[in-house]
Amino acid sequence: MESGYNLPLLLILAAAAAAAWYALDDFWAPRLSPKEPPLLPHPIPYIGHILGLLRHGTRYYEMTSAKCKLPIYTLNMLSGKVYIVTSPDLVNAVNRNSKKIAFNPFVAMLGKRITGHDEGTSQIVQHNLNGEHGPGYVIDVHDRIVASLAPGKDLQQTTKAMLSQLSAYFEALTPNAEINLFEWTRYTVTMCSTRALYGTENPFNKNTKFVDAFWDFDHALNLLIADVLPELFAPKGYRARMELGTAFQEYFENYIPAKSAAMIQGRYSENSRYGITLPNQGRLEVGTLIGVLANTIPSIFYTLVHIYSDPGLVSDIRDELETSGFVGTPEDISQHSGLLAMPETCPLLYSTWQEVLRVHALGAGARYILEDIMLDDTFLLRKGMVVQMPMAVMHSDVAAWGEHVEEFRPRRFLKQNSTIKGGFKPNFTAYRPFGGGASMCPGRHFVTLETMALAACMLSRFDLIPVDGQWNVPRQKQESLATNVFPPEKDIRVKIATRKGVGASK
Repeated sequence: MESGYNLPLLLILAAAAAAAWYALDDFWAPRLSPKEPPLLPHPIPYIGHILGLLRHGTRYYEMTSAKCKLPIYTLNMLSGKVYIVTSPDLVNAVNRNSKKIAFNPFVAMLGKRITGHDEGTSQIVQHNLNGEHGPGYVIDVHDRIVASLAPGKDLQQTTKAMLSQLSAYFEALTPNAEINLFEWTRYTVTMCSTRALYGTENPFNKNTKFVDAFWDFDHALNLLIADVLPELFAPKGYRARMELGTAFQEYFENYIPAKSAAMIQGRYSENSRYGITLPNQGRLEVGTLIGVLANTIPSIFYTLVHIYSDPGLVSDIRDELETSGFVGTPEDISQHSGLLAMPETCPLLYSTWQEVLRVHALGAGARYILEDIMLDDTFLLRKGMVVQMPMAVMHSDVAAWGEHVEEFRPRRFLKQNSTIKGGFKPNFTAYRPFGGGASMCPGRHFVTLETMALAACMLSRFDLIPVDGQWNVPRQKQESLATNVFPPEKDIRVKIATRKGVGASK
């Protein structure tokens, strides 16, 4: 019986394919120097690790780190390399070399894909990114945000504005009502935070459909970042980005600085000074919302879940709040003279919040290498490549946190508990929910205060009772490589019960 295959032709095609493969590998794939961090290969060359990231998100770095158990290693991705740093000591070395291993260029690379701003704006954003020739757009905007959100009058004013907006939402929580806790947190924090920052003329306040639009955008971020026909492969996110950008363009066309927070005044001032057009100011503001909402809302949700799921913790935090005077309505708490010092005067609540971030901040800090450098005098990092520092790997490191690292321990960050049984002292260098070095998140003080204050308001007035009878901390659903704290895979339905002895006015 004759075969239907032409064997000589198949052999020729196989030889040609092999030659093309080796030529591609020789001319395109990056060569690994013996001085570079060890390579973790993948059975699928070029795209294997990319597929892993698309499938598992930043949890993929936990999987690769568990395989090789190295302080730093290399992943080949298409024509580039990504160096994965898992050692706190090497993370410190990255931070010390912020001029050569920089954060701003990485943000600028992704910025256009995230917000969709035009090429002219991209040139403004990318000019003098690392301060080589004095200030530049990114540096000036960052400095204005840092100043407006640092502990001081502006931060206090913004936090008080957020709490003032919160009052109406707490009044609407009637006894025995049932809510989906994440849904309620998402809507309430979105509305209160955007009013506090942008004033009542902001797009969310004019049309609440933008709450869902923002989350459509956030859910699609990975495909928007990939930037391969996003209007086809991420239509909801692409459309939401356009609608939000247009809405914020209209907001800035009628902008009254005095009605917004210092942070937004600073951003608008720098955008105008650098000649960024109003349509592109609107698009850039959509990117700002990621920092304002995307990480904050899941963090607040998980803080409430971890507190209310532990009756002893609820009691102890309530005692702490009573002692420090952080009780009552949102308006009461907003008027507390020590609002900015809440982390110091409510150490158990603050420690609980820190532990929430240790357990639930699963993103990765990223840097771009501007020139060849020997990291820690040991590892060669090549110019043009990327460094990733996965939080989840360091936050779950037994060497840094001890044998109980998998447990949620709300008192882990209390000063008096800085050593635990056996003389072990946690390595707080491994704690990176807000990044580190020169690129520490400028909004960390605001999100800390709004989380603690909202929790204090809730604990002052309400008990939350899970409708199905028991608390279960839901697993997180990773959706974006651009965020650190991901939303829950499923919501928790709870019943609202007013605490005994708390009147209708409290």
